[in-house]
Amino acid sequence: MSDTDDSTFDDRQLMQLVKALKGEMPRARVGILGQKTIRRGADSEKETVSVNINLNQKKLGFKQGAVSTNAAVGAVHEFGTEHIPQRSFLRVPISEHLPKRMEEAGAFNPETIKEVLKEGSVKPWLETIAAMAKGIVIEAFATGGFGKWVAWQTPGYENNTGQLLKDTQQLSESITWEVK
Repeated sequence: MSDTDDSTFDDRQLMQLVKALKGEMPRARVGILGQKTIRRGADSEKETVSVNINLNQKKLGFKQGAVSTNAAVGAVHEFGTEHIPQRSFLRVPISEHLPKRMEEAGAFNPETIKEVLKEGSVKPWLETIAAMAKGIVIEAFATGGFGKWVAWQTPGYENNTGQLLKDTQQLSESITWEVK
């Protein structure tokens, strides 16, 4: 073996990876963000609209007006309460469907990863994933949580659309995403 080696190590892709990962990593968020938390009918950001959650709030143990933003309505349905069953439209659908959708879309293919490296940033890749996650959430609204949501059990109650969690459609229309 010789002391001199004519081969050189091509570190361009490694340097692109280091550049892509340098600094603070961007974070993708999907849900009810920013202005989307305000319910239609509010005159200002500070004013809230009393939300009935399709039932009397007091009867459900809430103070009047306590559930007055899309985020609050969403939290009630996402986690459930003593009187309202959990109907997860964010956590469960995203955790159950996003990994498979990402794989099907080729998010982890070598060509995709090469593009991320070439770009020098993971932000465009995360934006694609966030948009995909939002699509899954919208699909959850259209399918009753992919068929997992408990049906309404309020005698005599009929909503405007015939679909769970889509009475006024404000909750489903409030879903958005961002990458920062």
